[in-house]
Amino acid sequence: MHLSPFLKIFSLPEKKEARLLFSTKSCALTLLSDETLAAVQAGKAAPETMDTLVRLGMVVADPAKEQQEMHDYLPTVNRLNPNLRVSVILGMACNFACVYCYEGSLKGSVAMSDATADQLIAHLLARFAADQKKRLILDFYGGEPLLYISRIISLASQLKPAIEALGGTFNFTLVTNGSLFTPVVVKELVALGLVNAKITIDGPADNHDRFRPFKGGQGSWDAIVANLMACRGLCAITLSGNYTLESHTAFPSLLDTLAAAGFATTDFDSVQFFPVMQVNDRFANPEFTGGCCSNDEPWVHATSLMLREAIMQRGYNFPKLQPATCMVDIDDAFTVDHDGAIYKCVTLIGHPEFACGDIWHGMAQGWQEKYCVDHWQGKEQCRECEYLPLCFGGCRYMALQREGSMAGVDCQKDFLDATLEKMLMQDLKYRYPTK
Repeated sequence: MHLSPFLKIFSLPEKKEARLLFSTKSCALTLLSDETLAAVQAGKAAPETMDTLVRLGMVVADPAKEQQEMHDYLPTVNRLNPNLRVSVILGMACNFACVYCYEGSLKGSVAMSDATADQLIAHLLARFAADQKKRLILDFYGGEPLLYISRIISLASQLKPAIEALGGTFNFTLVTNGSLFTPVVVKELVALGLVNAKITIDGPADNHDRFRPFKGGQGSWDAIVANLMACRGLCAITLSGNYTLESHTAFPSLLDTLAAAGFATTDFDSVQFFPVMQVNDRFANPEFTGGCCSNDEPWVHATSLMLREAIMQRGYNFPKLQPATCMVDIDDAFTVDHDGAIYKCVTLIGHPEFACGDIWHGMAQGWQEKYCVDHWQGKEQCRECEYLPLCFGGCRYMALQREGSMAGVDCQKDFLDATLEKMLMQDLKYRYPTK
């Protein structure tokens, strides 16, 4: 037996005789004494120890076979995936004027028609049945999806009983700015399958209102926080936020402000903040600056760790590390635009050159070449990388924005070299505290 090629081993500052082991493949974490680790490496560890490490994916019989299995990981995921997951763009209207919005000038009054909605239902049911799926998950997106509340109700009211009649489960989520997220709305949607709403707050009121005002220019912070307070406990809420080089230091105070207002850490399913993408998309605001075009920017390394610490220190749930599969690589995951066009990534709506089919005819031949599927397979640094399960070539959209092509990988190695050990130490401190 051998140590997995996807195993990272770190020293512990406060336990010099122990080592922290982390599998980038299974994302399992364990502590071993130096003596036990040496016994494992020598093949002399106790059978129960070896059995546990095998189960955690940290010890394998054949490292070369393990690497090949990781290269075949995505086809295996597709073969076993029980879900059909679809992002649905109901329309491009929005009541906000976020200064960094990558959709920008793409927004307007266009919306899904009744005929397109009917065909969407037919397409989803046919694909669900043909692929023998167990669960249909819709992610309603916009624009602002709650401007299309009647369309959401109509789609969910028809899909829920139809999927259940096929022996499956129907759920949906919202990515909403929160301004229309009221108890009356939420209760009605929960009855139809709403399981989570992701809501963005960009720090304290002054920063948030500067970056995410209503279209009329007035601040939106008060309305969102009031809605969150009123809707606590009605459905799972993911709290998100987008920070810049200038604004990131203000985000911890957002958490303190919410606590002072009466929110409990359990009111949010999870909390996570992200750097604003600095994109060159033709729809984006050309005057916006302050985002990042790569996770490799040093300020992003430091800031992501600082904010992760601030979130976990205050007792909020921060999502666990897990293998990073992209919608592009998952066969039964795609985006449907308001006009019925199919894309493999929500960031590329409005770019007809990246459409890969429609809900009338299905997926078109050759879409894989457009999205450079398996692009990392041709990169030696990816095939041999211990971080492959956490990256798989990174974000194609970011590569496209930087380089004008998805063919190059968006390598995460420098980012993970700089942050992974510190993230695991945070997990030990806050997620898995020991006496």
